[in-house]
Amino acid sequence: MKPAASIRQQLQWLGWLPALIMLVSVLFALTWQRFSDAESDLQTRGHFVARYLASASEYGVVSGNKDELRQQAYFAMQSADVRSVIFYDADGNVLINVTSDVTGVPITTRSFSASIFNHPLDVGAALLRSEDVRDVAGPQRIGSVKVSISDASIAMRQREIIVASIAPAVFALLLGLWIARRLADRISGPIQSLSSIVQRIRGGDYQIRGELLLRGELATLQSDINQLAVEQERAQLEQKLAMDSLRDAREKAESASRAKSDFLAMMSHELRTPMNGVLGMLQLLQTTSLDDAQEEYARAAVDSTAHLLDVINDILDFSRVESGRLEIENLYFRMDEALVNCVSNFRYIAEQKSLLLELEGLEVLSGFEVLSDPTRVRQVFSNLLGNALKFTEQGFVRVRAEIREVNGSRVKLAIFVKDSGIGIEPEKISKLFDAFTQVDSSTSRRFGGTGLGLAIVRRLMRLLGGELFVESSPGKGTTFTCMFDLEVKFTPTSMPVATKQQQQNFHLQGRVLLVEDNDVNRMVAEHMLAALGLEVVCAVNGDEALGLMRAGMFDCVLMDVQMPIKDGLTAVGEWREFEKENALPRLPVIALTANALSGERERCLQAGMDDYLAKPFQRQKLITLVRHFLSDERP
Repeated sequence: MKPAASIRQQLQWLGWLPALIMLVSVLFALTWQRFSDAESDLQTRGHFVARYLASASEYGVVSGNKDELRQQAYFAMQSADVRSVIFYDADGNVLINVTSDVTGVPITTRSFSASIFNHPLDVGAALLRSEDVRDVAGPQRIGSVKVSISDASIAMRQREIIVASIAPAVFALLLGLWIARRLADRISGPIQSLSSIVQRIRGGDYQIRGELLLRGELATLQSDINQLAVEQERAQLEQKLAMDSLRDAREKAESASRAKSDFLAMMSHELRTPMNGVLGMLQLLQTTSLDDAQEEYARAAVDSTAHLLDVINDILDFSRVESGRLEIENLYFRMDEALVNCVSNFRYIAEQKSLLLELEGLEVLSGFEVLSDPTRVRQVFSNLLGNALKFTEQGFVRVRAEIREVNGSRVKLAIFVKDSGIGIEPEKISKLFDAFTQVDSSTSRRFGGTGLGLAIVRRLMRLLGGELFVESSPGKGTTFTCMFDLEVKFTPTSMPVATKQQQQNFHLQGRVLLVEDNDVNRMVAEHMLAALGLEVVCAVNGDEALGLMRAGMFDCVLMDVQMPIKDGLTAVGEWREFEKENALPRLPVIALTANALSGERERCLQAGMDDYLAKPFQRQKLITLVRHFLSDERP
């Protein structure tokens, strides 16, 4: 196979094409000019013959001598191109019509006309009187002549021109087109082949190689494409190895994450289950008749248990925030109520330390609700208040609310938590929000704690779309500022904030099924519910609970999730099917679980539960949740 010439050489051949095209253009121009000249000759000849006959036939028309006119017509028709001669008088009447006797194929003719004039005698002006001179007129039109000339001669001449001029032009044009086609094929053929190779490489076929016999630039291009295929093949192999390595690393990371999640779930369950029993028993103990010393001991035990629960919650919350599994639920709620509740929960600790706990600026928060996650907002304020009370030995802790800006349906809020505690040195503020750290080791030994509270607060503020700022001076206290930019819904009247005593002074009516396998937790929940005036029936696993639910009528079910024989999720799923088959009204089922990790609430609701309560739970939370599903209520 002969190697293809270089593009440069082939383009040099293509350079002849403009010359050929120019040559063809010149030939066509000359041909058109000759066509025009032939047409002009025919027009000139026709007008000449018509004018000649008009001049020569003056006498015949004046005298009415048709023989004379016929003789003039025969004289003109001596030319083979003249086909007919017609003479007309002044009124347009035919005097004589002489036509050639040629027969056969119809011949196209062209007509030319000329007027016949009577020219008066040139009499000298001296022989005429002055009044006669005025009567002498110019030439008078006495008729016309019409000559028909065949254009056969011009057609023959045009054919001769075509043969002599256009035929070489057409030949040159066809030759140029043939040369261009051949050169285009020789250029485009290798380029198309190389393009096909590139497309296959782009499609992932890195083993293909170009094997055409090429020269010049095309040979260099083919070599570059082959080298590209080699590089792509090597890169594909390296990528595959890297992907395999990443896949192995991802599987190991996912396995470690699953192990971490399983460990946290297990630890959450194992820690919260006994904590629920301890905290529940202490809360039940506080409802009995105690002397002052016993009440103080019970309160101290509850505080210590709550502190231990806070440590567990901090660890679990930090793990969820770090892994990105902490979800934000946006609801409309009263910010002033959230602040009042948080401050109320810390009143006892402040009183124990003889600290002044103040709440200012509530009036600016009345009349509207904000859209955010109320649980996480309360968690932020609780952590900041707990931190302020922990590091303040004397003086005050003050919470103050301000509205910085109102823009339509959005409000910028600033919540300040200020204390008169030990303060922080400026160079150590940057470490304040690091996990598992405190400003110094002496502080850690003196006040204790995991060092997670403020780290969780900053991460929660970012999730809530807010900002957290801190100002502090050693020995003068610290001020934390929470900046929120929230959507609001204005309400016409303010809802009164219920006190803790008002929330507890009521009784409920109804029949409740309590499903709990742990004896202590079952006893705690049973006593809390019975104290409200409810009839409580207990079961220790899902099978027993299903039997009781099918046999009796209950207003509400509290069901543990992790139980032997049949767990709570399986049991509630079977019960929902039973309800559907028998067209029964929906029975409210509340999940009780010691697993407080992210996604547990959603998993319970998806299984058929109506609500979710994590253990250990406060007595008031249990009452509020059960109260929601029991309509019969009496003060």
